[in-house]
Amino acid sequence: MQPMAIDSSRRTIVKGLLLSSAAPWFSSGCATARRDSIPTFIGCATKTRNKYMAVIADQFGQPIHQFPLLERGHGSAVNTALHHVAVFSRRPGHYFQVYHYLSGESLQLRLATRNRYFYGHGVYSSDFRRLYTTEGEVGSSRGIIGVYDAEHEYQKVAEFTGIGIGPHEIILLDNDVLAIAVGGIHTKGREPKNLATMMPSLSYLSSDGRLLEQVVLADHQMSIRHLSKGKASVYCALQNKGDLSEFPPLVYQHSFTASTKGQNMKPLQAEPEQWARFNNYIGSIATTEQWVIATSPRGNCYGIWSQQSGRLLELSRLSDASGVAAQGQTFAVSSGSGSAIMTRLNNDKKQDNQVVTPVFWDNHWSRI
Repeated sequence: MQPMAIDSSRRTIVKGLLLSSAAPWFSSGCATARRDSIPTFIGCATKTRNKYMAVIADQFGQPIHQFPLLERGHGSAVNTALHHVAVFSRRPGHYFQVYHYLSGESLQLRLATRNRYFYGHGVYSSDFRRLYTTEGEVGSSRGIIGVYDAEHEYQKVAEFTGIGIGPHEIILLDNDVLAIAVGGIHTKGREPKNLATMMPSLSYLSSDGRLLEQVVLADHQMSIRHLSKGKASVYCALQNKGDLSEFPPLVYQHSFTASTKGQNMKPLQAEPEQWARFNNYIGSIATTEQWVIATSPRGNCYGIWSQQSGRLLELSRLSDASGVAAQGQTFAVSSGSGSAIMTRLNNDKKQDNQVVTPVFWDNHWSRI
């Protein structure tokens, strides 16, 4: 592991993080949880102004375990072999924290190493022994993939570079290939500094950090931020950082195989007025066996596309639609208003169930 140097500007937050990690988790959802509740979703949430938490919810979207976060959280990564979930603080994040999702116990707090910060996402290797995280270099936003040993207190064991500026979500594909959404934006804090020259990409790495392929869009101001693995493609969720009076496609598809190497990304299909509903911003993306689902908290909506045809099938309103998680023929959408939509395909018919939760969900949901 590289030595962890903590400068004076970080001492206050380090002290707070350590106090937060020592605080006991609480289970406000247990009193009303059903007996058949199963840990199913993990997401970050807002408790009150400037107070944040991570929440493990059951299959009905109701909280089982809740634990405080000092900083606003963003994404999470699930390790089903160890029953771990890593929760990442929002960019520019100072830490990630690991919990046992069955007991709610806090297991490990890992601070960003010197001159690094977290972008809010990570993914475990297929054998669950390593955790890959998207990170940036302070002062330049140079993209870094941090590699952590999940079996040895999440010590940092390696760094991968050469992917560009501003990596965001990272997912695992077949054969331990890593796909990274590289947003292309250099920031100071959260303020963008290079929108005129930004260069986003979809980058593929081997498990040992070799760059396998890097794909760019014709419009360099379409920032690639989030990813989901479909049946035969990677689906990319974008945010428009250019002319906001235009409403370009915000979801793209790309196939990564030896036979398709060098192909361009292709936009999914929707009418211009439908893309306008998303307000130039996709917040989360997920895939079932048949569908691609993308949310827009700024547009207060989510869309469902067919993977087979690439066409938009449905565009639905949901106030502050934020996270989406999918498995098999089911998906669930969370919202900052506390509502959640549970959807499944039953005998070729889509069935929606809207539930109300006591949680103001924020950013992403992951499926356990």
